[in-house]
Amino acid sequence: MYMKYTFLEFQKEFSSDDACLEYIFKERFSYMDDFHKYYKVSGRKCYAHSETGKQIYPTADTIFSKSRTSLVLWFFAIFLYSQSEEFVSTKELQSRLGVTYKCAYRIGQQIRSLFLKNNDVL
Repeated sequence: MYMKYTFLEFQKEFSSDDACLEYIFKERFSYMDDFHKYYKVSGRKCYAHSETGKQIYPTADTIFSKSRTSLVLWFFAIFLYSQSEEFVSTKELQSRLGVTYKCAYRIGQQIRSLFLKNNDVL
């Protein structure tokens, strides 16, 4: 489902890495019958089943996988792309996110690859 956010709405909903991780978890795994039995494991990017202990890593097999960059920054970069009529430049990402050029380049490449893969036009 596509949602258009104002910056204030974005900031309110995705104010922390935990909020972003919860959003990913719900989007990817809410179809499971026992979804409500999972809880966030403190200090880790995973959820564990309250009865079986089975762990789920919501960022696995996503553009966020193996990234040490804050999920808030990733989500903000996606927000910037969603608000732009064209691709966002690496220099703009670097400036807006406050990260290195190399980090901004990687984030931009990952986001662009998703848009191109899904044939979305910005």
